[in-house]
Amino acid sequence: MIRRLVAALSFVAALAGSGAALAADYDGSYGQEVHRGWDRGSVPLCDSPKVLSNIAERYHWANTHTWGNNLAFREVASVTETQFRPGDPGLIDRRFCKADVYIADNVRPTAVYYLIEERMGFASIGWYVDFCVSGQDPWRVHDGWCRTVRPGWF
Repeated sequence: MIRRLVAALSFVAALAGSGAALAADYDGSYGQEVHRGWDRGSVPLCDSPKVLSNIAERYHWANTHTWGNNLAFREVASVTETQFRPGDPGLIDRRFCKADVYIADNVRPTAVYYLIEERMGFASIGWYVDFCVSGQDPWRVHDGWCRTVRPGWF
């Protein structure tokens, strides 16, 4: 019992001593890049083919298997980035985007809002895209007017 206590105290003392040594080595310059021990990765751009095909495939699958219709994106037009938040809040980079899509036989484009997040893939590796097609969220998964995937709303 006493042996464990002495071992724990010596471990804590060693940690405190290494912190003091690091503080003594600090030169006070703020111009250097700080390495935090993790890699931020990168968030794909809004018009990336991987992102757009991911949205199109998931939209078609949901319509085929959930609603029983065969709706799919016919054309994607005017893709814009509405906001980019690097690590705000936390360590997750977020890119908010909007695109106009033509669905099946629609004459007018429909707005699609989507959010690309880094470190939200499987096991926090890679990116994930969450999207909402304006006017096609009857279960209000993304709240009214696709609020959860638009910037400045949460």
